[in-house]
Amino acid sequence: MRTTERQLRQGEPTIDDMRWDIAEHEAMNMGTKLLIEILYHGTEGLSNMDDLEVRDEWEMLFGGAE
Repeated sequence: MRTTERQLRQGEPTIDDMRWDIAEHEAMNMGTKLLIEILYHGTEGLSNMDDLEVRDEWEMLFGGAE
C-alpha cells in the first residue's frame, strides 16, 4: 500500500495541500478509460478550482478519515 502526502502531514492542511490530496486520491483510483478520456478531451485543473469548492471536495473525501 502506498503512503500518501495526506497520511504523512502533520497539522491542518492548506488549500494547496487539499488540492494535492484530491489529485492524489483521484489518480490512485483512476482507471485506464478515464485516463484516456482526460488525455483526449483535457480537463480543468484543481489549481483553477475555487478555494471553497476545494475545501468542500476535500471534506467530502477525507473529512471523516482523521
